[in-house]
Amino acid sequence: MASLPPSLRDTLAYFAKYNYPLTPTELWFWQHGSKYSKNFIERCALSTAGWKLRKQRENFSKKKWAIAEKVGESLKKFPFIEAVFVTGALAMNNCPKDDDIDLMIITSPNTLWITRFFVNLYLQRLRRHPGQTSAPDKICPNLWLDTNNLVLHTHNIYTAHEILQAKCIFDRGSVHYQFLTQNSWVKKYLPVAYTQSIKKTEYRTLNTEYLVFWPFNVLAFLIQYLYMKPKMTTEKVGLGFAFFHPTVINLDKKRK
Repeated sequence: MASLPPSLRDTLAYFAKYNYPLTPTELWFWQHGSKYSKNFIERCALSTAGWKLRKQRENFSKKKWAIAEKVGESLKKFPFIEAVFVTGALAMNNCPKDDDIDLMIITSPNTLWITRFFVNLYLQRLRRHPGQTSAPDKICPNLWLDTNNLVLHTHNIYTAHEILQAKCIFDRGSVHYQFLTQNSWVKKYLPVAYTQSIKKTEYRTLNTEYLVFWPFNVLAFLIQYLYMKPKMTTEKVGLGFAFFHPTVINLDKKRK
């Protein structure tokens, strides 16, 4: 470890916080701020500690992935949902047994709060509800964006990882491509991961805006906001976005 370049040591230390040892190929992919070759990294001696826990969490993640994919498939019936991503620990197959399933849902413009209302009703028995301290295998749609609000303004290594590790399970247009290109600032932190990730996406024309639904979306936003307001702490919401992810919100507040 001591003989590794600083950027590689930083990368391993970052993943160690999540009890997630890396293979040489993964270290090459996720390296922080550098572009060392695969051959160079494969010649480095990496620690073998922590693999038992990582394998255990991979097994826990299999059941959660089956649930996430089934839910993602069912959400296709909502015409305003443009894409669904698995985020958080499950995106890295690193879930403890009692973890919930984090989703990011991206909608057409002017439809986010209409869509959220009906999705929450639809997932009533499957989703994590406010106030639950533990909700194993429950769906937690804690990040909502519309396609006019794909840029994340918190620029740091944590958010860069969250963007690039998110796994798209449904994409009606080219939302994944747009999400990556509009957050191209992440390549400053994760240049190899960004370059490799953008190669795997494709560009197609996004769906059109639904301007006719704007007043209904505003009304749905106001109703839901007034309902949530007494219980809100670190959440950040607007007409085209809703962040119910406490870590991201705290980081965003520190940046302002």
